[in-house]
Amino acid sequence: MTKPLWPLDEQTAGKHRLLRHYLNGWFPILSRWNGRLLFIDGFAGPGEYEGGQQGSPLVAMDCVRRHRLAGRLRGVEVVFLFVESSPTRARHLRELLEQQEPMRHTSFEVREGEFRDHIESVLDLIDQQNAQLAPAFVMIDPFGVKGSPMDLIGRVLKNDRSECLISFMYEPIRRFHRQPEYGPHLDELFGTLRWRRCLDMPEGRSKKQFLHDLFRKQLKRHGAKYVLSFELWKGGRHVYTLYFTTGSLKGCDLMKASIWKLDDSGGYAFRSGTADIPSLFEPDTGPLAQQLRSEFGDAWTKIEKLDEFTMSDRTHFHKGHLRRKTLGPLERDGQIEVHRPQGGKGYTAGKGIQIRFK
Repeated sequence: MTKPLWPLDEQTAGKHRLLRHYLNGWFPILSRWNGRLLFIDGFAGPGEYEGGQQGSPLVAMDCVRRHRLAGRLRGVEVVFLFVESSPTRARHLRELLEQQEPMRHTSFEVREGEFRDHIESVLDLIDQQNAQLAPAFVMIDPFGVKGSPMDLIGRVLKNDRSECLISFMYEPIRRFHRQPEYGPHLDELFGTLRWRRCLDMPEGRSKKQFLHDLFRKQLKRHGAKYVLSFELWKGGRHVYTLYFTTGSLKGCDLMKASIWKLDDSGGYAFRSGTADIPSLFEPDTGPLAQQLRSEFGDAWTKIEKLDEFTMSDRTHFHKGHLRRKTLGPLERDGQIEVHRPQGGKGYTAGKGIQIRFK
């Protein structure tokens, strides 16, 4: 019989803290324009750990509960769909959720089986009805490399209001990619045969970088407008990488801000996939200044363009790093010129402010 519970490791705890930070912002933002929100956990697990800590299903539902108690999400329907392949774990999760205090306009369903089968049936039904998926946050967190094909992720990403948080397990790939039976699974995972070029590469950083870059490119090819990647480390060992996909510039910026809210006191650290830096917790915004200078040069540039760049997946910094922490010091040091048609000292958007690097 499958063991229903297991201990919570540091990396999963860090991932759940990230999820909580993000959903605390995601639910109220999308609820302003949508009357229905969908949270899908494709590899939901039993809902809790041996020590009683919450699993991702309860983390997500707890976020909704706190918003509703605070008077937010009024009139917004929130639907949770949890998929778990293990009958024992699915039963445990269902019983756990049924013990929760009911919330108005909030429902859940636990489906036993494979993620790909259930999400395909949902997407098939939507296609048949010529309808559109409600704004959805989809967690794709497999234990290995099976069950989350790129083509299926692409079908989710066809809806530009859908977002995915995907765990990319490099270690199983590194250990088993040469075994013939793993080939078809990796073909599906990457959605291309190009991953097989790594078979001729020696073990090391270049091979790892090749596979991670390929996965990111494939997400883009399959409909992701913005892709963020963060490596989850324990000590000096890379455990796995999280990929976040979204069609929203605000969503991209919110996820980066959520990452920066974490700390590394628990023995884990997130590392950005967009820059070779030791950690996302360092406060130095010098690299952001360099990226902006490289992007915009000495041309006069609207502040809105700097906002858009900083919020996007082209830098690991977020909008909160731009004005006081980056532009302010640059202006005081005489490294930028600022044109303010309406006067003042700030960098507020919508006032015709332009920046030029010297």
